[in-house]
Amino acid sequence: MQSQRPRKQRNRISFSCTNCRQGKYRCDRRTPCSTCVRRDTGEACQYEEAAVASSRRSCPTGSQGAAASKKSPPADMRRQGVPSTTKTPDLNIFGYSKMGANHTLAILNELSRVDSASTSLRNDRTRNSMPRSPSHYDNYLRLLRGLPPRLYAYILVDMFFEQVNWQYSVIDRNYFMPQLADFYQAIPSIFSEDPPDISSDVFTFPSLLFQVVGSAFQFLPPDYDRSLHDLCMGRSFDDLAKSYSDSGIEMLALFEKESLNLISVQAGFLRVALLKSFGYVVEAYRMIGQVVADAEEAGLHLESDGLHEGGVENTPPWLWYHEMRRRVMVNLWLWDSQMSIVLGKPSKANAGNWSIILPLDAPIPVDRSQSVPMKRPPSEKPTSFTHRLLEYRLLSQLPGLSKLIQGEFSPGNYLQIQQHQQTMRELAEALPPAFRFENPDTQWDAECPWIKTQREYSCGTTWLSFLVMHRYSMFHIPQSRTGVIICGIKVLQAQERHFRTLSVQHYKLYALAFFTLEAATAIMVVFIAYPTENRDLFATAMSHVKESIARMDAINASNPFARPAKELVELLMRRAENLYKEVKPPSSPSSPPQNLLPQDSTPPQYSTIYTETKPSAWQNDDFDFSDYTPPQGQPLDVTQSGTPSTPPNVDLTCGGIIGQYGPVATVVDNVYYTVPDTWDPMIFLERSDSGMANFTSNSVEGGYEQDSF
Repeated sequence: MQSQRPRKQRNRISFSCTNCRQGKYRCDRRTPCSTCVRRDTGEACQYEEAAVASSRRSCPTGSQGAAASKKSPPADMRRQGVPSTTKTPDLNIFGYSKMGANHTLAILNELSRVDSASTSLRNDRTRNSMPRSPSHYDNYLRLLRGLPPRLYAYILVDMFFEQVNWQYSVIDRNYFMPQLADFYQAIPSIFSEDPPDISSDVFTFPSLLFQVVGSAFQFLPPDYDRSLHDLCMGRSFDDLAKSYSDSGIEMLALFEKESLNLISVQAGFLRVALLKSFGYVVEAYRMIGQVVADAEEAGLHLESDGLHEGGVENTPPWLWYHEMRRRVMVNLWLWDSQMSIVLGKPSKANAGNWSIILPLDAPIPVDRSQSVPMKRPPSEKPTSFTHRLLEYRLLSQLPGLSKLIQGEFSPGNYLQIQQHQQTMRELAEALPPAFRFENPDTQWDAECPWIKTQREYSCGTTWLSFLVMHRYSMFHIPQSRTGVIICGIKVLQAQERHFRTLSVQHYKLYALAFFTLEAATAIMVVFIAYPTENRDLFATAMSHVKESIARMDAINASNPFARPAKELVELLMRRAENLYKEVKPPSSPSSPPQNLLPQDSTPPQYSTIYTETKPSAWQNDDFDFSDYTPPQGQPLDVTQSGTPSTPPNVDLTCGGIIGQYGPVATVVDNVYYTVPDTWDPMIFLERSDSGMANFTSNSVEGGYEQDSF
């Protein structure tokens, strides 16, 4: 038998950095790698020379190399783990805050009947810090070679403006196409051995082009150009979308702080939108904070106070540049404010430090050197950015609201929230005819098909904001519970109309599932916690909730949020229907509603903007407050030895007892009487001796002027 020759052991080349190899950490083979950045050892992140040489030999063009070997997110944003076996769906995918009391996850915890989500999302899939290390030109060229060929790039750019850009209008076709032409014209110089000085806009433009291409692949319509299959190489279009977006964010990490500009901020915003639609809400929230910081680092939040120094002929393009810059800042503010108010997370944008003014509602011309920005006449066709300006004006109350709805219920905060409600309702009633929520002018719908979708999206956003305001006091004030149901129905109706305006490629939009979850959950919680109240609205609400469940079924294959949203809504709906059958309605209107949640006391019924009631007598100009005495109910025994005693935690400064949530009793001839539910407690706000006067305010905090941030 032939003796077996000993096998010569091969010297393996380690492609991990020295820090990761010694500590046995996973290395993504970047410079510096994400592990070293996370452990604050980025300066010591080094690779063996043999590994670098081998990498260059195996990938001489650098087009695949490190990009193909990346295993850690965000290069591969596939979610790890096995499906949950619990009956309660995981709500952490929606990105709710663990703190606060006024978001869907918080009210579910308050209900104490539905288990909260089991685990949070996996480790960060997005580089949180986006390090601004000195530019590595070789890495820049390697990434640049990963762009699709020019022919495919133009096809995908057209697809982006048809399918994606109208959602936010963060870039403009007439602004973007000249930049694209300038970039392709500069490519020979970029790859030359002695590249000349390149402008910052041209140098950073590929990072934006990567995001545009990735977004186009994400929302590719069914009738796409079949030649795009040449780019797949065995990958799906979603994989291509993630890969191109990853390359763009990797390129952004190469730029120095001095290279931050409008283009890099636009690229970051599109990255946030892509992450959100793919189901990475936590990463999108963190990324939007980084993009806001980059925009402020680049000075985009500051308004210019002078004319362009390059001469009169360069003034029109300079003015259009600032219009584009203002549009980007409006989008950043809207995204940050909406994610903060709905998810209960801290706001990243401090608009109080922004001096930039609002942009004009003006279409950007092809030749920006021949005209200056002028506001569009109301009779002309709306632009794709018109709805973003209208949405900003509608939601300008959000920063003030976010301060009020945090923490425990307070009567003073509730009164200020009512003022915000009234202001927002007046703004909604003043919308232009093409964007009215009821009986809109549809003359532009055929020419601008995106107007229908924008109209219904804004309608859902506005009613969801109303719902959030009512949700703050839903466990304390009965009329707020009615307001939650009414607003929730309005949101679901807008969602159904919104859904009917969309094509199948847009079924993955985040708002399509999230708005439905917010509205349906709030409605079900009210019916479960207070089964004897609002029974006249139960059938209507259930009809819209079941319709929303069918809608989630339709988008389940495309939308990562549809399944957990559907499971939770179905779970709550079954409980609400069972309680509706089991609990008998009150025998008389005066009987107190059955409350399944503990409360400190029964609060008074405050009036809201959604309740049409006859004005009280005290609201008339000729009403005499000096002689007014609250009505008397049943005698209340709080006396000791014939002398009235003050119950704990009450205030007697108004001729009665003021409890935690308003008036509890009135005193006449040293005898206490309960205050009937029909008594209007708002009278205390009009009296000079009112014990609740400190809760009122002459101004509403957080409101913004419509011509500035």
